[in-house]
Amino acid sequence: MSLPTPVVGMPERVSSCTRRLTREQVVDRIMALNTSISVSFLEGFCERTLWSYLRRLDGLSEPRGRRAAWKREGDTPAIVTRRRRV
Repeated sequence: MSLPTPVVGMPERVSSCTRRLTREQVVDRIMALNTSISVSFLEGFCERTLWSYLRRLDGLSEPRGRRAAWKREGDTPAIVTRRRRV
């Protein structure tokens, strides 16, 4: 059984990365998946946030169905409310 040939220009899945990517590699992968984003915009985010965004983009590229799941990382509340000041 042969493995499928990767699409040229598309980064491999984040979950299949066995080595730690540099910040520049993470930014390059984000820009490959989201062509409307700029390097100058991404420079304002920490490495942890960039990795989180890359994982999210990677999940969005998966076809919808049972395998297409997104797990909230827990660093933000699921529901946010606001009370009006009187």
